[in-house]
Amino acid sequence: MELTTWSNPLTAAQRLAMRQFAEAAHPKETCGFILQDGSVVECANTSNEPDTFTINAQDTAKYYDDAIACWHSHANYSGFSPADIKACKQLNLPYAVWNCSGSESFWLDPQQSAGLLERPWNYGVYDCYSAVRDWYWQQMGVAMGDYERLYEGEWSTRGFTHFEENFAAEGFTRLPTTVPLERGDVILFRIRNQNCCNHVAVVEDPSANLLYQHLVGRLSGLTAYSGYFRENSYMVVRRLG
Repeated sequence: MELTTWSNPLTAAQRLAMRQFAEAAHPKETCGFILQDGSVVECANTSNEPDTFTINAQDTAKYYDDAIACWHSHANYSGFSPADIKACKQLNLPYAVWNCSGSESFWLDPQQSAGLLERPWNYGVYDCYSAVRDWYWQQMGVAMGDYERLYEGEWSTRGFTHFEENFAAEGFTRLPTTVPLERGDVILFRIRNQNCCNHVAVVEDPSANLLYQHLVGRLSGLTAYSGYFRENSYMVVRRLG
């Protein structure tokens, strides 16, 4: 199956409205809803804590039934924070964020698997494990566990051990180094840190030696499995059945 390309569903008018509301409220976060007619409404942020938001209860009661997404602004944080990701999944409603420092918007839909190619980097939402997990869902119809990420940079410091420790429970088995690669094999890496797994990628086309992966700070895409990446790989696992 052909790999789909990621796209941000927010319109130019919606991004402009979010930006205007966010800049007027800066440095405090502002928030609201995107409604079924496409309009962006701002609601009162009742939180007294910096870099957080709580939508006024009266505004929630007024707009929630007509909302297709919840939105808020970030003064300095790019993308979704771990708290945003958790709240989005609990609410089961798409989230949109406007980042004032980078003048950029982000979109997260907990009910929909995003396109695989050209995803923007956002740890915990669009990262290397998310790429492998979504590839398996879209290409193979296989659901893999979604493990909580604690903070940006976690993989480079102490590693991301969830998949390394649980690949057998996910239906994968470790391969001997002599076994030829097949499409769907997952490769684990130790990049700049030989003590822990801090990157994963999936084999997209073994005949062309292509990996599908999402590297830190880059758009997701296809990369040759050679040189630097081959030198820093240390385990290949394959899903049985």
